[in-house]
Amino acid sequence: MGIDESAFEEVLKSFKKAEVKKDNREIKEEKIWKILIKYFVHGIVFSLLFTVLGVAWVFGSLILVMIGSFLGLIIGLVLLILIIGFSNAVVTSWLWFQVKSGLWDIMFHGLVLFTVLLIVNGIFVIAPSLAFPGIATTVVTFIIASYIDGFVGKKVAGWWEQEYEEGISNAIEAEWTDKKL
Repeated sequence: MGIDESAFEEVLKSFKKAEVKKDNREIKEEKIWKILIKYFVHGIVFSLLFTVLGVAWVFGSLILVMIGSFLGLIIGLVLLILIIGFSNAVVTSWLWFQVKSGLWDIMFHGLVLFTVLLIVNGIFVIAPSLAFPGIATTVVTFIIASYIDGFVGKKVAGWWEQEYEEGISNAIEAEWTDKKL
């Protein structure tokens, strides 16, 4: 009795497929950790930024309101929204992908992000802190909010993702010039 060579080859192929699947799972798990770290970094930037901007905006807006009343308040809000939009564009470009950086793009980007983060942080940070005041709640909600803020920041920035146009080679451009196209 001999060993059937075709069966032996099939067994080898199935082992190779299993190894490939195992390698793909390991790569996928590694990517998941990298993605989670990126979301945390993105979110921690916005958690800290919201804290700093919250304090700075209150004092800046008070000065602007004292100087210009309602107009000062509007200027303060516009500056806050521009800073938030610009900051998210920079962080997203650094971690994920390029974001459009025109003035109106940054303005609407900041407005949408500010609104969404206000709602999300109200639910996941402020509400638990009011229900269970204390340092432990603050630390836990800060960590959870960092991931959520990172996810929201990336999603909102995705609406302003910069699309790249393919370049035209010099040879084709010269040909079009010769044909006057």
